[in-house]
Amino acid sequence: MSKYIIIFSKSFKSQMVYRAAVLAGIASTLLAFVIQLCLWRALFGEGIRDGLGFSDMVLFVLVNTLVSTLTRSNIATTVEAAIMDGSISMELIRPLSYKYYQLAGILGRNAAQVCTNVLPVVIAGLYLAAPSLHADGMRLLAFAVSTVIGILIMFEVTYIFGLLAFRIQRCWYLSFYMDALTTFFGGTAVPLWFYPDWLQRVSYVLPFRYITFEPVNILLGRTPAGEMWVPVLAAAAWLLALNAADQLMWRSAVRGLSVNGG
Repeated sequence: MSKYIIIFSKSFKSQMVYRAAVLAGIASTLLAFVIQLCLWRALFGEGIRDGLGFSDMVLFVLVNTLVSTLTRSNIATTVEAAIMDGSISMELIRPLSYKYYQLAGILGRNAAQVCTNVLPVVIAGLYLAAPSLHADGMRLLAFAVSTVIGILIMFEVTYIFGLLAFRIQRCWYLSFYMDALTTFFGGTAVPLWFYPDWLQRVSYVLPFRYITFEPVNILLGRTPAGEMWVPVLAAAAWLLALNAADQLMWRSAVRGLSVNGG
């Protein structure tokens, strides 16, 4: 475990090297947050739609921004570059799990971006979201557990897409498909509350809704108190299924690996 903590720490510190990049990241996150607030303010005004008010949407944007930043990764492009330049052969002989090596690095980079880019926005946005924050201790616990599982589900999805690079090598375009699936079926841009019924039913058989949408549902109280652990258990089941899938893909990927034609 200490090896992965070191990787996390070095990855975290690497994001703090260039101050101009940090300031640009803060400005970018703040601008995206303001744009979304203006959009929802224009749609909602001072009224309530489907039991939701503007403060609910502010909380949705805050949680979505936080979790999206923590789960941001592009493993497919990383693996592709390592295969093309041959460095993947050195990475595979390290006394480390390749999967957890990638996870530690990604979490380190993303945690740094949360600390520098997202937390100032969250602190400012909580003032607007305060009317929606009325969760008790048990609901906050369910939200925290659901969020952690959602982060791991997102990593599993990106990791599985990344493993495809071992077979097809040129896979930079896979990130577009992954982002589209996550945005559309995960309700990260437009919440699933506003989707037609048939599209909501489709989202129930996919793992993407458990990344950010279900945690937000729990925090806002839209999931009844007696049922709030149901989506958490469903997310845990998806996590186990994805973990089993990536292990099968890993065995196949390593057997079929070709490094620069070798």
